[in-house]
Amino acid sequence: MFSKAMFYGRRNAALENQDMEQADWIAPLEPEGSDIEVDDPEDCDIRDPTFTPDDDLDQDEAYEEPSTSRGRQGHKVSRVIPQAMPEEEEEVQSSSKKSKNRHWKKEDIQYEPLPDFIHPRPDFLRQPYEYFSLFFTSEVREHITYQSNLYSKQQDVASNFNMSEEELLVFLGIIMYMGLVPLPSIVDYWAVQTRVPQVADFMSRNRFKSIRSKLHFNDNDQASGSQDKFFKVRPIFTNVTKEFLKVPETPVNSIDEVMVAYKGTTAGNLRQYVAKKPDKWGYKLFCRSSVDGFIHDILMYQGAPTFVSHPTTLSEEESSMNVTTKFVVALVKTIKDPRNSAVYADNYFTSIGLAEYLRSQYGCRYVGTARENRVGFPPLQSVKDMNKKSVPRGTLEYVSSDGILIARWKDNSIVTILSTDVGVEPLGEIDRYSKEVKKKVPVTCPYVIAKYNSRMGGIDKSDMLTHLYKTPFKAKKYYMRLFAYILDLIVCNAWILYKRDCLALQCKCMPLKRFRLDISTWLRSFKMSTTRVTRTSLGTRDVPLPRRGQRAILPTVEARQDATSLHMPKHVEMRQTCKYCSNKDHIHRSRWMCEECKVALCLTDTRNCFAMFHKAGSV
Repeated sequence: MFSKAMFYGRRNAALENQDMEQADWIAPLEPEGSDIEVDDPEDCDIRDPTFTPDDDLDQDEAYEEPSTSRGRQGHKVSRVIPQAMPEEEEEVQSSSKKSKNRHWKKEDIQYEPLPDFIHPRPDFLRQPYEYFSLFFTSEVREHITYQSNLYSKQQDVASNFNMSEEELLVFLGIIMYMGLVPLPSIVDYWAVQTRVPQVADFMSRNRFKSIRSKLHFNDNDQASGSQDKFFKVRPIFTNVTKEFLKVPETPVNSIDEVMVAYKGTTAGNLRQYVAKKPDKWGYKLFCRSSVDGFIHDILMYQGAPTFVSHPTTLSEEESSMNVTTKFVVALVKTIKDPRNSAVYADNYFTSIGLAEYLRSQYGCRYVGTARENRVGFPPLQSVKDMNKKSVPRGTLEYVSSDGILIARWKDNSIVTILSTDVGVEPLGEIDRYSKEVKKKVPVTCPYVIAKYNSRMGGIDKSDMLTHLYKTPFKAKKYYMRLFAYILDLIVCNAWILYKRDCLALQCKCMPLKRFRLDISTWLRSFKMSTTRVTRTSLGTRDVPLPRRGQRAILPTVEARQDATSLHMPKHVEMRQTCKYCSNKDHIHRSRWMCEECKVALCLTDTRNCFAMFHKAGSV
């Protein structure tokens, strides 16, 4: 185990002697090196047995694992010293220099409140699949289908693999359903004892595995000339994010980092380690979202090429800024009306220079918790002194300068916050448990803290929604986890947009689980157009008949009205009693049976009991 100082000291020393823009990454040298399929379909996300996390690492400091000279299974990889996040010394020095000329005074700030967000009232409420299609467009479907078929030919010219758009949609509907009904292994959905009809009846196991192994999103022949380390999934993220940006954002936006879980070793330095995140290993994405959790923009962290691959262009002044400042600036540049917007972020991004730049260049307000050494050392009681037991909980100190407020408040821990949006007044109260009196007591809370707590949770809300029903996509291809995440994010963003329409129309909103299930049902319905007539088609399959004198077992209402099941009529030789229109006084017999429900039903020109039996609302 090495210390943090030793690790970052050696790393920074090495980075001084090399050009950051030409630094290599630990990634496969050949594009096809990351496309090797796993022999075992359940072999995924191999944990590094030699790594032991350092508990002293700060929450916002990411550990990037050292490289090896050769990857797993003998694939060649480039070996360099991991690229570090630029240090904050330059930002701290500039802040301290400006603070000498800054005049602080103890007064609050006051700005006009931001306009309320009014979602336009739609004419009608759309179906879940229509919201899903707004972001997963026909262009995206065509692109994935073409690239997957092209990738199959690149691997083997003689390959007879050919996937249609309908098959792709059925495949996506299946993996969405797997996220709702998880099983220990993928093959369990087709196994005899654990078979799931909503999966096994729509695609065979071998076809599912074949599509999963050939699924591709970009041309490998063009990978050698690209600096983008997320080249494999870049077209999907670019097209989907473009549709996200078309949705109006709320006046209050939050910016935070998202970890897409991945423990495999084929991603090289794209895989980050953050000790105090729920998903400690994974890809780091910086996102901007509305208050309700709708994510509008995504910045995929990959070191020096991070900003080159983003659709926005940083100016020369912005390119020379601290890297955490550039993250916020790049995401703010895609806001439609920054002058009537405010950005909320945590102490990983906050600095006085950032708040001043956003206000002067874009007219955008900023509120964020801050580290003690990144706010210019204002004349406030230090964190160490305020943390003493003699200082009571609820103690508040604040100063302002040129419309920038710095406040320091004691709660369970010391909170330093910077604001160019709201001030400390009016003061409120919150309940906190007191060990002395053994009950909750009121504690003074500044207004800026209360607003920060209510407006900062956009990214966390989106993260929670995507984790509720995660698409299971276990594969050695490092970019498949990113595709699974963007698919879950599309569903969650579509549901949030659906909720906005429901609130505007004042109607009841269905839960996310039902919303996702409806999308999965619609996607799997494309199986009907891809059914091929074979010797084992429905026309020759035998339907087991009840023995003479045996009463047929009627299916439940949910089973016979289940749209995901294939209810088809089957002609039989022996007439059976219709289970819909027959009663004790009038008995009708029919030679037609439902193959799924295993009951006889009338199907003539005068009586269509088959349709009425399966119609919603029938009893």
